[in-house]
Amino acid sequence: MTIFQLLLISVTVSTMYGQARNTIDSLKHELEISTTDTAKISQFNKLAKAYFIRGDSISAFQNGYRSLQLAENTSVPPYYKALGHQIMGYLHTITLHTDSAIYYNSQVLAALKKPRSIEEIRLVAYAKNNLASNYHVSGRPRKAAELLIDNLPKFEELKDFKALAGTLQNITATFSDLGDYEKAEYYVIKTISVLEAHNFPLESKVTPYITGAFLMYKMDQLPRMKDFLDKAKANLDQLGSSNVFRCRYYAYMARYYVKTKQLEEAKKMLELAERELEKFPIRTNYYDVYNARFDLAIYRKDLVTARDVALKLYTMSIQDDYSTSALEQAIDVASLSAEIGDHRLAYEFQKRSFDLSDSLKSKEMQVEIQELETRYQASEKEKRIVTLENEKREAALTSRNQFLLNLVLGVGAALFLMGMVFLSYLLKANKKKSKNRLAEAQRDQALKVSQALLEGEDRERVRIARDLHDGIGGTLSGIKMKLSDPSRDKRLIVQEAELQLGVAIDELRRTARGMVPESLLKNGLEIAVQDLCAHLANTGVKIEFQSSGGSRGLLMHKAIHIYRIVQELLTNAIKHGSSKNILVQFIRENETFLITVDDDGRGFDVGKQITATGIGLQNIRNRVSFLKGKLSIESAPGMGTSINIELNI
Repeated sequence: MTIFQLLLISVTVSTMYGQARNTIDSLKHELEISTTDTAKISQFNKLAKAYFIRGDSISAFQNGYRSLQLAENTSVPPYYKALGHQIMGYLHTITLHTDSAIYYNSQVLAALKKPRSIEEIRLVAYAKNNLASNYHVSGRPRKAAELLIDNLPKFEELKDFKALAGTLQNITATFSDLGDYEKAEYYVIKTISVLEAHNFPLESKVTPYITGAFLMYKMDQLPRMKDFLDKAKANLDQLGSSNVFRCRYYAYMARYYVKTKQLEEAKKMLELAERELEKFPIRTNYYDVYNARFDLAIYRKDLVTARDVALKLYTMSIQDDYSTSALEQAIDVASLSAEIGDHRLAYEFQKRSFDLSDSLKSKEMQVEIQELETRYQASEKEKRIVTLENEKREAALTSRNQFLLNLVLGVGAALFLMGMVFLSYLLKANKKKSKNRLAEAQRDQALKVSQALLEGEDRERVRIARDLHDGIGGTLSGIKMKLSDPSRDKRLIVQEAELQLGVAIDELRRTARGMVPESLLKNGLEIAVQDLCAHLANTGVKIEFQSSGGSRGLLMHKAIHIYRIVQELLTNAIKHGSSKNILVQFIRENETFLITVDDDGRGFDVGKQITATGIGLQNIRNRVSFLKGKLSIESAPGMGTSINIELNI
């Protein structure tokens, strides 16, 4: 998350906190008197936002889930279905649950593929902005920039100039993070033109001017940097002698004077910036002052001070989850530590820079996998549509044949036999053609889905193979070369080999960790399963999740097996059992962990199924056996299915 986004959330919450306390009661009252599903969905959304602003995230998510469930389980227009997903996307975005945020915001876009009304266009535009934020955090700034740029015409159409200016500033920040300063310059100038054309307040114009100064600093265009800073100062002078933006202005003036080799002026400006920092100790001011200190220390060749400042910037970037900045600072700390002879710290931060780089690549891969999953879901939906259309055509054809039969019967008994033979032949021929067309359409759709799945699996295998070959393989080859060199000191060779083996082990762990669901790692088993249930539920399927006793202290490898078991059972219940209502229960009693999955599907013959070798059920049996548990299945055709698993954890 960039520093600008952190401040934006913090200001929004603080200014609306008092209002939220007063509005929650009135929103609850409005919900009680609401008589339609659409009105209830809107009220649940408003309550979720009000609770979050108040600081009660648990109640916020509870109301968000109610909105989502009502939207999915009732026959409401697409806009309200999108609204149910939008509130979950909003909550997950501002709580940094990246994977969930990407999923729910993508569902908004899927529900409103062709927005027509002003409300639908606005909902899609804000969902895209949220998606862009999550893509940026996930290490995919170019994808974020594409979404933001695509949103510009929508905000212009809506005449939402505040959102337009904010989107332009985020595009500027994205291209700045990518190091594409020329494109960033183009968008910061557009930002300034929007602010000037629509008479925005003075304080909103200072930041773009300072951003422009930063871009000119990076492009080494010092006269233009000074021009942007002079315009920022003109607005600051109108605002008054003391305001939150002056610290940034003085810090960039100090960096300007360092660039122009005016040491005394740079010192004066840095002192003024530090005084303003004492008055307004906000996060962006700390970043700007520390960066100015770093530039001045480098200019004075004070490498120890420069290294210490880089360490502070690294720590702040890690705290703010600002991966791009953290990677840049880690590289600075490593190189400066090496220059001053602190090789231990140089090695440590060189390793951290590698870890950060790998983490950014891993996040990008996770987003690509999420996109593949979204395309797969769209493919499944299209498949269902094709099937329904074929069924309708077959029903229409059957109806037409029946009409012909009645017509022929009315002609008379003399032609009865001939007419029956003719109609029978025609009916069979038409049915055969309809079945052939339906089978062909199903085969084509199945082939498309299979190809999409195989391509996703192949890409994942290629990625893992590349990581193993380039990372672990290269490291092990280096160890082999060192061990086979007879001319070097054996003790030194062993020490170096131990270090490289540690790097190889870390690389292997990262590769393995990328194969575990992120929600499970971050939030634990219960939240992960709850997200899974919400993900698999739809208009025709209701999934309820209940948990008693909790899963705290459960080892991660066991949690992963339990998660995969539930995932497989839910998939079977929906896909093979045609279930409409599914209940998932977790009950923990001391060291015993009970899992129950009940559905009202079509069931099956348990005696025949036990001897079957299906991959899905066999996977479940293998996992239960690995966990030393017991599996029992109760089912009969047309009577639903109840599966009970007892694990000793």
